[in-house]
Amino acid sequence: GGGVGGGGGVGGGGGVGGGVALEAGGSVEVSYTLQLEPDGSGGVGATLEVQRRLCVLLGGGLLHPEVEGLLADLGAAWAARAAPAGPESAAGSGEAALHVEAALRVVYRGKRRRCRLWLQLHSATAAEEFECVAARDGGPSLGALRINYVCELLRQLRPASWCDVGCGEGRLICSLLRGGGAPSLRRVVANDVSARALRRCGEKVRAALAARAGGGAPSAELEFELLCSPVSELRLAAGCDVLTLVEVVEHLDPPELQRLGGAPP
Repeated sequence: GGGVGGGGGVGGGGGVGGGVALEAGGSVEVSYTLQLEPDGSGGVGATLEVQRRLCVLLGGGLLHPEVEGLLADLGAAWAARAAPAGPESAAGSGEAALHVEAALRVVYRGKRRRCRLWLQLHSATAAEEFECVAARDGGPSLGALRINYVCELLRQLRPASWCDVGCGEGRLICSLLRGGGAPSLRRVVANDVSARALRRCGEKVRAALAARAGGGAPSAELEFELLCSPVSELRLAAGCDVLTLVEVVEHLDPPELQRLGGAPP
């Protein structure tokens, strides 16, 4: 639930022009408050996270997964925000923030809980524009180097099955597929707690598979699955030869890490 509006509505003027894709590799300046709704016991909902004018690279794991998933859906609204009505509208802060209020569901202490999000998107840079800046400043970003390193490890390990835990929008999976894949792979599981991010991951991976097939239907030789669940609910016994957690571990509580550490080899 939720939508664009509230708190001043959709701002306008300035900023990045149309066609901005708010996806992994792009950058944003954002302020937001994420607060749990009361659970029925009469108490006030806890504030989960507050950020003020945070400048961050999307896909880097620095934002709450549900917040990043919502940002991924705001590209069109950001590009279409209205222009100021006149000189009076342009006076003041000079910003063109996009205001959003939304109802979300998050995992809190092992349970799914409803929460409210109040967000202001101050600025955004498309993924392609950001990558050009990184290349101009001396080569690929640290994130790109990390992805390339993990892809090479997967090729060396030659797993038949692989689960990317906390896959986000599928950057690692798509990078592996675009780079020729791993010949031994027969099954790939994409896992994330954010349904929005997982949906976009599915779209991107299926497009990458179709591209590998020369524009036709994706090959049936590689089984691809989407699994929306927190780490605490992963069924690792049925699991895969290899699990990857790229920029994910810092978001896990100790009990969740222990469950991963106790997974069968």
